[in-house]
Amino acid sequence: MSMYSFNYHRPTSLDAAAKMRADCEDAVFLAGGQTLIPTLKQRLAAPTDVIDLGGVAGLAGIDVSEKRVIIGAITRHAEVARSIAL
Repeated sequence: MSMYSFNYHRPTSLDAAAKMRADCEDAVFLAGGQTLIPTLKQRLAAPTDVIDLGGVAGLAGIDVSEKRVIIGAITRHAEVARSIAL
């Protein structure tokens, strides 16, 4: 069984991603794909568009300060696991 067809987008900024989402009928964001890809393969979802956030600068990484830890939305689990900052 294959996935339903959809339009694929890979923006390079958050502004472009937001505009794409606003312009699409039923778009979803793709950050890592561990949930979305299996859902699409099982045909449990049929978005008109998939917006891949992997090309958006600034969404990955780990920032540790005295008062907080910020882990970017598309930071890979392996990067968090091997981080010496945490």
